[in-house]
Amino acid sequence: MKRPGHLTAAASALILAAAMPGTAPLRAAPAAPPSSASHASPPAMNDLLERGRQLLQARAAATASALGGRIEIHLAEQAFERLAQAPCAPQVFVPPGGRPVGKTSIGLRCANQPWQIRIPAEVALLVAVPVPSRPLPAGTVLREGDWSLSEVNMAAWPRGVTTDPRQLDGASTTRPLRAGEPIPPHALQSRWQVGPGDPVQVVLSGSGFLIKATGKMLQQARPGQPARVQLESGRTVAGVLREDREVEVSL
Repeated sequence: MKRPGHLTAAASALILAAAMPGTAPLRAAPAAPPSSASHASPPAMNDLLERGRQLLQARAAATASALGGRIEIHLAEQAFERLAQAPCAPQVFVPPGGRPVGKTSIGLRCANQPWQIRIPAEVALLVAVPVPSRPLPAGTVLREGDWSLSEVNMAAWPRGVTTDPRQLDGASTTRPLRAGEPIPPHALQSRWQVGPGDPVQVVLSGSGFLIKATGKMLQQARPGQPARVQLESGRTVAGVLREDREVEVSL
């Protein structure tokens, strides 16, 4: 049994070593270096998100080029918060099957750990398209001055938008249009467009002969599109709609 006030041999040795001249004082053991799988630093987070934007931009580039538009990319506000949860320095990727424009996401994953998340994103495709300068009632025959060009997000109009102003001149509206809103293609009837019941001239051609007859359209079509026509005899033929309400049929 140890008596009070007496030091152990190990404690006494430590005191003597500290009292001896030239002896270095005792220091705490250095902290272990941070693990290589630590969370990404704020600059690294910025780099990862920028890489994600670049990947989304590359995927949407062909669509933007075809329509002469530009791309804007917005990542979800919780992007940094989600990144801070990573148990590693994550890699960024674009999940397969995503849309090139509209609502999509970027993915983050660890190389050697089973951790993966997705961060919501939105890719806006901004294109200058014709929009009505004033409210237009149904049946309006459009003339220059009825519309102006305005930049709109095409991704917000999944049913389609009229992009070529040349399609508007002389066309008539099939429904009321609001000022400043893109014009859906189905809201216009081209001056050359014909629909079911409209009279057309049918040109039937074959080897060494050409016959012209009259008929009625059985479907809606524009020049260059397939068209089915019922002749006055009751026979139905199929051809291609040409200008001036003429349907060319090869026999």
